[in-house]
Amino acid sequence: MVTIERRVHRLFRYRKFWFPSRAQATEISQSLRPNDVVRFFAASTNLGKLPHLVEHYKMQTAWLDLSAGPDALLGAMKRKSCRYELHRAEKMLHRVAIEIGSERANRDFLAVYNDFTLAKGLPGLAARWIQQNSAHCETLVLYLDGSPLCSHLLLRDPETRIVRLLYSGSRRLESPEDAAACGALNRYLHWQELQRYYARGFLTFDFGGLGRPESIARFKLSFGGTIRTDHYYLLSGQQWVARLGKLVYERILRRRTFKPETDIPDQDAATDAASMGQPGAAPFAV
Repeated sequence: MVTIERRVHRLFRYRKFWFPSRAQATEISQSLRPNDVVRFFAASTNLGKLPHLVEHYKMQTAWLDLSAGPDALLGAMKRKSCRYELHRAEKMLHRVAIEIGSERANRDFLAVYNDFTLAKGLPGLAARWIQQNSAHCETLVLYLDGSPLCSHLLLRDPETRIVRLLYSGSRRLESPEDAAACGALNRYLHWQELQRYYARGFLTFDFGGLGRPESIARFKLSFGGTIRTDHYYLLSGQQWVARLGKLVYERILRRRTFKPETDIPDQDAATDAASMGQPGAAPFAV
């Protein structure tokens, strides 16, 4: 389990727990303070009726079994939509470099990702987000002819041995030439990640949500793997705290809180409670 904690306006303790087990989630939920806000991300099973529950969502994701090894992973990829693109990328490798976790990689990840989200009308990430989460996250940036083209940020959990794609951006929206190169080289960057984390003993590569548009789901599933359902929870020692966070975010800041496009609401949870939150923006965001 990965634990990330911060204070919100020095008043509330906000904690995020990725990949919690049922026992871990139960213990945490039973010990909430009045000023606590807690999120459980990507729980593998339904955690049931947790104390202080505000909201519960389900979301599908794509998992790859890294323990199978690189040969099996490559063989499970779709021939036309994935392996062909990797072969096409190999013809460009004399122009390609990859940087991992360096100051340059962090800086260029933010530049590519924030330009990408701006073009799509989505919130970006602040530099401090990477600094605050550097113990758990790693940036990988692919350069074509010395310029950053594709960038990924991944969350690593040594306990469960899961690595998850959190954020991805590219220059594919900037020119037809960039779009043509990104199709192959973005897949190549993922292929390097699969091999990297396999070599480091991770068991699972989690591609993240299979939401809309459908092209994103097709891209992730072209690598093979299996579809599974994750569970997401919001809890608060006092439920009005979480609801206030949503009110400020949507009504005052006039930003749209994020809910999975393929979410399946838990009808037993409060339907008007705070949703998952866009990264780095809302008081209780991702």
